[in-house]
Amino acid sequence: MSAPPDPVSPTGYAPGLVRLPADHRRPPGPARRPVWERAADPAEPAKTGGAVRAEAERAGTGTDAVLLAAYAALLARWTAQPRVAFGFTAAGRPPRLLVLDTASDTPFAELVREVAGHLDRAPDPATDLADAAVGFVRGGPAGATPPPYGELWLRLVDAPDGELLGTLDVAYDGGLFAEETAQRFLGHYRTLLAGAVADPGRPLSRLPLLTEAELHRMLVEWNDTRTELPLHDGTLHGAFTRQAERRPHAVAVVDGERRVTYAETDAAANRLARHLRALGVTRGTPVGLSLPRSAEFLVAALAVLKAGGAYVPLDPAYPRARLRTMLADARCHAVVTSEESAGRFGLPSERTVRLDTDAAAIAAHPDTAPDAAVAPDDLCYIIFTSGSTGRPKGIALRHAGVLNNLLDIDTRYEVGPGDAVLAVSSPSFDMSVYEFLGTAVCGATVVVPDRGSEKDPAHWAELIRTHGITLWNSAPSLYELLVTHAERAGDADLTSLRLSLCGGDWIPVGLPDRIRAHAPGLRFIALGGATEASVHSTVHEVVRTDPARASIPYGRPMANQRTYVLDAARRPVPVGVPGELYLAGDGLARGYTGEQAVTDARFGTWSHGPVTGERLYRTGDLVRYDAEGLLELLGRIDFQVKIRGVRVETGEVEAAVTKHPAVKACVVTAHGTADHDKRLIAHAVLHPGDKVTGEELRCHAATSLPPAMVPAAVVLLDAFPLTPNGKVDRTALSAPRAASAESGGGDPESPRDAWERRVAEAWCEILGAEHVGRDRDFFAAGGDSLAAIRIVQLIDPHLPVAELFDHPTVRTLGARLRALEEER
Repeated sequence: MSAPPDPVSPTGYAPGLVRLPADHRRPPGPARRPVWERAADPAEPAKTGGAVRAEAERAGTGTDAVLLAAYAALLARWTAQPRVAFGFTAAGRPPRLLVLDTASDTPFAELVREVAGHLDRAPDPATDLADAAVGFVRGGPAGATPPPYGELWLRLVDAPDGELLGTLDVAYDGGLFAEETAQRFLGHYRTLLAGAVADPGRPLSRLPLLTEAELHRMLVEWNDTRTELPLHDGTLHGAFTRQAERRPHAVAVVDGERRVTYAETDAAANRLARHLRALGVTRGTPVGLSLPRSAEFLVAALAVLKAGGAYVPLDPAYPRARLRTMLADARCHAVVTSEESAGRFGLPSERTVRLDTDAAAIAAHPDTAPDAAVAPDDLCYIIFTSGSTGRPKGIALRHAGVLNNLLDIDTRYEVGPGDAVLAVSSPSFDMSVYEFLGTAVCGATVVVPDRGSEKDPAHWAELIRTHGITLWNSAPSLYELLVTHAERAGDADLTSLRLSLCGGDWIPVGLPDRIRAHAPGLRFIALGGATEASVHSTVHEVVRTDPARASIPYGRPMANQRTYVLDAARRPVPVGVPGELYLAGDGLARGYTGEQAVTDARFGTWSHGPVTGERLYRTGDLVRYDAEGLLELLGRIDFQVKIRGVRVETGEVEAAVTKHPAVKACVVTAHGTADHDKRLIAHAVLHPGDKVTGEELRCHAATSLPPAMVPAAVVLLDAFPLTPNGKVDRTALSAPRAASAESGGGDPESPRDAWERRVAEAWCEILGAEHVGRDRDFFAAGGDSLAAIRIVQLIDPHLPVAELFDHPTVRTLGARLRALEEER
């Protein structure tokens, strides 16, 4: 084949240059010569050649324009980029770099005309083909040497009789792509080309790409998850009642010194359910629960379900206005709370159940279950999440979907009597559903942290040791706190843990091995999904970590659930190509309460190939399949930004920064008010003890990213700000970090002794302040509960977090440390 000339001097970045999704991580550093391999198209020569020639004649151009238009459309579909740039060489033509707009609604015939116009113009002498990672070669002898740069070049050699598509093969970098990927690329080109010339008026997004065999494997075989689970009557409280009947004396909840049995929990829930029925709660009635993690929370949740209603968790720490908004949006008929919090909700007194002051009235009811008809498709709870408009939106879940999810985990990992889980998740966060109800439906025990110590990892570790906790269930951020405590304390005993359920956010690659260093027999389970699909939809057991991966795999669909990876036109994307994750199956929610327009936008019916009438939920997660059907999470669709006209997925930039061995985690955000003014800012947390500057990390990222994707700056942080649910708060990363933890005029008084200096140094390190005075209040200076945990871990891993809450200044905490040391 006619190879492009050797590169002389690289030029600037051309917008649209294609980087195909690779099977193996691109190595850091400058561009290297590829390790070329070849793959040939096994398909028989088709009748496509005549159709290509006919389309070229109709368009008044040569066949090159038709072939290259199909190639551009294929690159657009494989990369989800509306503009593509690639190299082109042909016998009798000078080499050139083609930059083409490939908007999804563009008819193929129009793209052919655009390509023909490019070919009629002389190539830009300032453009160097060394910039191109992919290209197309027409003609040339078989076995010709591929270009000395790039990643993948498609070659077409006409048959001896002049018929098109005589030989089609590809030269690809074997260090980046598997042979199967190259074969798929070839097959997709032939399929798309045939479909395009058969119907040149069809938009690019509607051109055929996948074969019937591929569609069947991705849509049917990989979604063959039908499983019979022990659903009993299909309701959550029915499954709990069955456990209470079989094991009445087993402990359901450990709450401080109290050990509440299944029989006691069932009787208390029955009495409260009858009380709620007397207040008008019936089938489908929403009831607010504003209670801390406690035995009473489990009783109240079961009581609402037994009364036929759906519980609505309301965090007691939320502002009054937010609580009332949630009550109104969920149309709560009543609220269950305490006397102390009763006035915060604005409901009439007769519909506000105070568990403490109303205890006698509740106890007067019989302890048998009320006669309330509840079906598997009825609502069981409504959980609120933040909305894009700033107003929380309530997600309405069904008994059947939630129970399917809980029993899948319990059955899959043999969770049951003898197991205990620590309730570390807030009841307003859906991961708490497993802690309270996932244990309740299988005969296990939930252990509740002491009030005031819910976020104290030292307390967690002590409960794990004293109660023999076997199961951990949380978001990665809370898990990180536990692991960090164990690493710093040195004497934390986590060996009773046998199972870890980790989900709700991106999982650091190193986390499984870090926790297994303290719990050698632990099975680490990565879970993915959405509140809108009953918490979890995908599962993957991490047996060993692959350092070549940027993240833990998202997994495969769980029992009776299905996953689809679709492009912007809701068409399946090829294996290895990024697309949006859609969920289907038994776990789907009804939708959003009082938000029909939002429900219609996120849920819908879909048909494609062998799938007909499937109800889908659009997650906004950017994922891709590997060759075996394992999903990989790449980021969020809504974290995509445009920088100087180039669409950037921040997850790719984060992965590039995280490749540096000193970086523990990275979050990238875009700053600026207009497209031309936007800049990418990377926020990085380093591994303990590692030293590197932000500029060094920026230069490192520049070795593997196009210039438009290189962050303008890298800001080093001690820890990411978190939302109340333990996820990274990206909005908080927009705020500039203060140079001092002081406010107001005057020079603050400096720490006086070693104890105060120890506190001040930890404060400055975690809050990013240069100086802190003795009497500045930690929380007034911007600290929060999770920052408090990290500061205490830095000062003394054995120090209770409550000490910082009780002594929130450098002066008072320093004095407290001094006193504790003297007591020892």
